Amino acid sequence: MAFRKLVGSYKDYTLSTHVIEAGYLAVDVDTGVLRIGDGTTAGGIEVGGSGSLGDLNGVGSTLTAPSNADLTLTTAGTGNVILNDITIADNAISTNRSNDNLTLVANGTGAVIVEGIKIQGTVLSTDDSSPGIEIAGNLIPSENNKFQLGSPTKRWQTVYVTAETVDIGGATLKTDSDGAFQFTALDGGLMEIGAGGAKFPEGSKVGDRSIPTNGTGVNGNRPVQLVKIFRSDGSSVLSDTQLLAKTADLTMEFNATVEDVPVFSAGGFGMTMANGSTFASTVSTAGRGITLFQF
Repeated sequence: MAFRKLVGSYKDYTLSTHVIEAGYLAVDVDTGVLRIGDGTTAGGIEVGGSGSLGDLNGVGSTLTAPSNADLTLTTAGTGNVILNDITIADNAISTNRSNDNLTLVANGTGAVIVEGIKIQGTVLSTDDSSPGIEIAGNLIPSENNKFQLGSPTKRWQTVYVTAETVDIGGATLKTDSDGAFQFTALDGGLMEIGAGGAKFPEGSKVGDRSIPTNGTGVNGNRPVQLVKIFRSDGSSVLSDTQLLAKTADLTMEFNATVEDVPVFSAGGFGMTMANGSTFASTVSTAGRGITLFQF
């Protein structure tokens, strides 16, 4: 079988035995097939048909490597490998078209897997026995006050954090060096819960009722009312709001309760004494004087 060697002349060679020099083109005059020489293969490599180039096999438009071998495409110098507008260079894959997205799509129900990370639809998971996906850096939303972590029907089972502060709209949650839980409100009020019990900021309430504050003196177990005393040199006049916003010059402790009005009387209850006399069931008939204040 003869073919034409495209070097400006016609020559007859036996296709099954003649080795075409590397880089030369030839035409099989019997079939019209174009062949390219590699310097080692008899008859050269069929262009557009089936053949082999070194360890590679070419069938139609498919180029494959030998069984279990990698297919490596490399360029010399600073050249890039370009596949249908996709550029692979310097360990990066990008598109050749400006502002276009790079889309990796698996066929059917398949998934895109990159180094053990599996992407299937909108689900990101691991493709091996790893316990989870590690993030080496901060996890920051692209917009403020918009996205959720979890949902009402898909909740995180357990959240593990260190003793550092968790900021919730400006209020903070954390633990101290003793492991006590601390909550600091926006106004600076501090609540602490630990082995010694719960500590509440001054002015705390149960419902609408204030929690009594115990005194600091010898009668420290008695409830007191803290009264702030402010001093002025007379050079400026301050409103009540301005005064209360200042730090008090002195804080005095007054009794938080009026001792000669028993709780049961103030609550509308009566009591009969052993001698037959009766405590009145109302404050107005208790038979006691009016107490202006107590120290």
